[in-house]
Amino acid sequence: MEMGDKMVLPIVMTILVGACFAAVVLNVAVDSRVRRAVLSISIIIAVVTGAVFYGYGFAWAQGMSAASLFRALLAMCRMMVGINDYSAIAECPLLVSTLGKSLFWLGHFCGFYVTANAAITMLGERLLRRIRVTLLRRGPLLLIYGVNDDSTAYGKDMAAQKKRSVLFVDPDGSTSFEGTVKAMGAVIEKSDDALIPNRHFLREVHIRAGSRALELAALHTDGRKNLEYAKALLKVMDEAGIRPEQTSLIISGAGDQASSLQAAEGRSGYGSVFAFDEYELAARLVIRDFPPCGRISFDGQGRAEEDFRAVILGYGRMGRAMLSQLVCNGQFYGSHFRADIFDPDPQNGFLHGQRLTEFYDIRFHPEGGKADGFYRFLEQEHESIRCVVLCTGNADDNREIAEDLAGWYALHPEWRRPVILQASRGCYYGLDEDGSFKACTNIYNGDILDIEKIDAMAMQIHHMYTGSAQNASADWKNCDYFSRMSSRASADFYPAVLRAAGRTAGDVLSGSWPPDEETLENLAVTEHMRWCAFHHVCGFVPMPQEIWEQRARACTELKQSSPGEKYSIGKDVKNRLHACLVPWEELDALSDRENAVTGGSVNYKQMDRNNVLAVSDVLRAMSAAEKSRQV
Repeated sequence: MEMGDKMVLPIVMTILVGACFAAVVLNVAVDSRVRRAVLSISIIIAVVTGAVFYGYGFAWAQGMSAASLFRALLAMCRMMVGINDYSAIAECPLLVSTLGKSLFWLGHFCGFYVTANAAITMLGERLLRRIRVTLLRRGPLLLIYGVNDDSTAYGKDMAAQKKRSVLFVDPDGSTSFEGTVKAMGAVIEKSDDALIPNRHFLREVHIRAGSRALELAALHTDGRKNLEYAKALLKVMDEAGIRPEQTSLIISGAGDQASSLQAAEGRSGYGSVFAFDEYELAARLVIRDFPPCGRISFDGQGRAEEDFRAVILGYGRMGRAMLSQLVCNGQFYGSHFRADIFDPDPQNGFLHGQRLTEFYDIRFHPEGGKADGFYRFLEQEHESIRCVVLCTGNADDNREIAEDLAGWYALHPEWRRPVILQASRGCYYGLDEDGSFKACTNIYNGDILDIEKIDAMAMQIHHMYTGSAQNASADWKNCDYFSRMSSRASADFYPAVLRAAGRTAGDVLSGSWPPDEETLENLAVTEHMRWCAFHHVCGFVPMPQEIWEQRARACTELKQSSPGEKYSIGKDVKNRLHACLVPWEELDALSDRENAVTGGSVNYKQMDRNNVLAVSDVLRAMSAAEKSRQV
């Protein structure tokens, strides 16, 4: 072997090893957009350097001829598989200098990188995917439909906090999130078996009857696609004998149709369903972090000492979502709730079918947040306003008005400053009365969508409410979709119950519960007010006496013809009527009237007391859910 060959071989080996290593690193560590860019640049460098060096080199060594042309083309092809013809052109002027040699070997590196990348992409990706899919067979599976910023944020949080195996189903052929998904140890599935789920797909992810749990998070930006996919997967799971208790569903943008996906007696479905839209979810987060109960004082025995009053600027979808949450969470025994809504467009959804104004002190003002009238109102009512929520629909306008408000209140340090909240689709920013700032820029991070934790708490509320001799899980299994929503709303309210009672969660868990009789009664009144608010927000109105009497007669006839059949006199979900939407003082009379018809022993006041008593069970369930996340 000549000395020149001994010098070239180490260089060749270095190029081969380096190109292979670079291909592996780029395939594993970065997303496809970066790989494509690097690959394109490498192809250009390889072609240009090959054409220049081999074209010039063989023309210099063998003269201008067809033979030298074809020899140069063959050398360019050989450089793509790691073979070089350096010795044939080593004496040409281009390779005399160190720079020339460097460029020559750079071209060979790029040429072999192109080939190595193709091989690793074809073989390595399949192997890596197979390994990841195999690892996904352990523990509960989180199947996320849709690949976007929100769904990847949710998947990352669930993979890290709850140790879920995460599989994304991508109907859009997204490529920009591949690096993010790989980094969390998840897999993106684009096969037809996953896009139109079938039995083969279930076997692939190791889901079979009686085995692991499957959580579907339908988070595509198109709510209709979410609904269609949830239905398609449910049909396949029914065919495979997957039991409802193995499954749960979180779905975005499905509206009221999501209720049809909840398993019920005589109907297949998911074991648990939680439907939401981003406006509602952002409003829930605002209330969780800035609850109305934190804006007013209590006497230590469950009675509020102040009224709660809020101002909402803007009454689009975000404004309506905030009003609903404020109504649901701003009702306290001893306190008067009032909301003032400012919007320069009086037709912006407020005057069309809005029933809340019939039951609550909600007032509309046709002015915007930059108008003099808005500030005159704040000045006149500054002593009673506890929070100002900005929901203009434009984040820049929200921020500008919030800064103006903060500066304006700073001119009046003697006034009690309300919390100033900026609420937008999927995020919020809050400036508390003490000047502290809190923000949530992505509602998909955190536990707001942790259906296991949500249901663990709501399950205890429902169990106590029914007074059933069954265990909480059995009661929950037979609980309809609307009743689950109601129980979840009640569980969300537990911080307000604790504050009104003058207790902390630690106090309750250490045995300081239930409270004394007077406090319990006052808290039960608050719970009834909250329950009424939730139903009013959901469109329920009090059941007229004549309809109640018609349903009572129907109940009597049903008892005679079908003694075992269940029938609710006072609750008509279809027509959104409920007999319990009356003041606390009227509940005893309602209980007596119903018992006279049914022969039962219902006590509607006691149901509200039971919900208060259940706070200790709710806190224990929450604690257990938190511990399970850490296992």
